[in-house]
Order: sequence, then C-alpha cells, then structure tokens
Amino acid sequence: MAERRKSLLELDVRQAVTRIAGNHLAAAAKGAGRLEDPDDPKALHAFRVSIRRLRSLLRAYRPWVGRAAGRKLRRGLRALTRDTNAARDLEVQRSWLADRAEALARSERPGGRWLARRLRDRGRRASRSACARLARDLSRVAGRLRDRLEDNAGGDSGPYRAALAGLVQAHAVKLRSRMALVAGADDTDGIHRARVQSKRLRYLVEPLRKDLPGARAAVGALRKLQNLLGELHDRHVLEAMLAHELEVSATEKAHRLHALAVAGDRGRLAREQRQDESHGLIALSARARGERDRLFESLERQWLGRGDNLLAREIDGLARELTGE
Repeated sequence: MAERRKSLLELDVRQAVTRIAGNHLAAAAKGAGRLEDPDDPKALHAFRVSIRRLRSLLRAYRPWVGRAAGRKLRRGLRALTRDTNAARDLEVQRSWLADRAEALARSERPGGRWLARRLRDRGRRASRSACARLARDLSRVAGRLRDRLEDNAGGDSGPYRAALAGLVQAHAVKLRSRMALVAGADDTDGIHRARVQSKRLRYLVEPLRKDLPGARAAVGALRKLQNLLGELHDRHVLEAMLAHELEVSATEKAHRLHALAVAGDRGRLAREQRQDESHGLIALSARARGERDRLFESLERQWLGRGDNLLAREIDGLARELTGE
C-alpha cells in the first residue's frame, strides 16, 4: 500500500519549501514553453507569476534555507522577470488601447492608430528578445536552485506551520504599514510598495488554500486588493508612456513637416498639417488620468479608510488556524 503523502502542514520548513519551490519551477517551465505560441495571450503572465512566487518564497524563508536563497541565485530569478517587464507592460497597454479605440472622436483616431502601431512594433521586438533567453536562463537557474535545496535538506529546521504563522503575521503588519503610507493617487512609489507587499503576503498563504479555509479566505481578500493596486500601477505606467509618446509624436511630425516644406510638396504638406496625432494622445492621457482617479477612490473607500477591514479579519483568522488558538 502506497504511503500517504504528507500535507505541507506536517512537514518541516525545508521540506515544505523544497516542495513548493518544485511546484513553482514546474509552472515556470510550462509557462516558458508556452511563450513561443503567439496565440497564447496568457503565457507571459503565467511565466512571470511563477517566477515571482518562487522569488517571494526564497526571500521569506531565507533564514531556514540558507544558500538556496543566496543573493546571486535570487538575482538570477529577478533577471528572468526583469527581462520580460517591457513585453508585459506593452501587452497591457495594447489591450487597454484596443478597448478604448472605438470611443475616440474622429479627430482623435489618427493618434490612436499611430500609438497602436508603435505599441505593436515595440511589443514584437520585446517578445522576441525575451523568449530567446528565457528557456535557457530558467534551466540554468533552476538547476542551481534544485542542487542547493537538495544539499540543504538534512537536519531539523522546525515545523513549517509555526514558521508560516510568524511570517504571515509579520507580513500583514508590514502591509498595513505600507497601506497607511499611501499619500494619494499620485503616490506612485507608495502604491507600488503596497502592491509588492500584498503579493508577498498572498504568495505566502497560497500553498495552503487546499488545507485551510482561512487560507482560501485570505487569498480571496488579497487578490481583490492586489488587483486594485495593480490596476493603479498600470495606470501610472500608462500615463508615463503616453507623455513620452506625445513628445515622440510631436518630434516626428516636426521632422515630416520640415522635410515636406524643404521638398516643396505643398499638397502633402497641407494634408500633414491637418492630421495631428496629438489630439488622440491627449484624449487617451485624460482617459487614463480619470480611470486612475476612480481606481484610487475605490482603494480609499474599500481599503484605506476602514481601519482593520476585511483583510485584517481574514489574516487574523488564518493566524489563529495556524497557531491553534
């Protein structure tokens, strides 16, 4: 008769971390394999989430797993997501623009089409660059991590359950602190720090969703908060991109007008003067700003102004389940 596989809560810290890391590595490898399919819009997201979960795991359990969470190895994992940042942002921006293009006025549509071409071309270049390196780099980093986890497997590292309880409580305190420091819709750094901390707490809890009702409830609350903070972060990135593209558009138009004037092509010069991409880019910038403000109003209403809200209740409930109190 086959021996029953122990749950994570029955393992010591190193055993649990090794199992969870193996799951994340397998998911990352599967995601990397999907990246070559241009018709798989979720491949990049799946790969990045797996690597982020792995990085967060090693960062949290560094005191227990030692060299397996060494700085050089964690930098290697960080490089895997950093190399895909541009492709991910462009993917989000293209989707955002496609959903709003039809709402542009007739005079604004040339700017929308110009931006769509820019994002499409940049997205293709960014995806090709990322895919060419990811599978090779992931295999190298994963091999090192597995070796170090195997070398570190011996000895009693203490119960995973107790270690997780302490980490959940510490990460929840840090998240509440980060949220309290968010100064407003323009606070890009504060919102970014709160978003990162919400991910770290969620990734800590996620492996126990099948074992503890409190983990499922906490993950649900954290997912709602993380999605809202993520939308705000994307609007900040989008606003910066639109401001840059407005400058690029103006420079390109000036060069075209100058070339046509020098060439003496009055017909094309008149047509070029009538067509102005800036109208569309300005309209899109206003749309992004309005959405950003509404998202922040939701953040204030649901999370920032309610003291110990839903999230605090769910985290406290999970901590009691873990400690048996």
